[in-house]
Amino acid sequence: MILLLDMNKVATLMTAIKNYYSYFFLPLILIYLLFNIFDGNNGLLSHSRLNAEIASLETKVKNIKSSNSLYEVKISSLQKHDKNTDLVDEQIRNVLGYGKNNEFIIFFDN
Repeated sequence: MILLLDMNKVATLMTAIKNYYSYFFLPLILIYLLFNIFDGNNGLLSHSRLNAEIASLETKVKNIKSSNSLYEVKISSLQKHDKNTDLVDEQIRNVLGYGKNNEFIIFFDN
């Protein structure tokens, strides 16, 4: 008798689950989708973080390009062996440490 009551309860529970199946899993699916829309790998928050990283990297690229162009100008003037520029003299003093006997050399970090 007890087994029959338990089997009836299980059967009613199974029919209730079948009837309310969509009411249980639909909110779970919606929560999962909303979470991934906002905070997933390709979500809105990740998109804004990536945009900020792109902006910072673009500024770094601009700074590197400007310093690169300065180095290109220095290299081209050194390759020309232009006697009128003080760049050759500056590089000899900075890199090689040469100086005249009666002068002091003071180095400043840029």
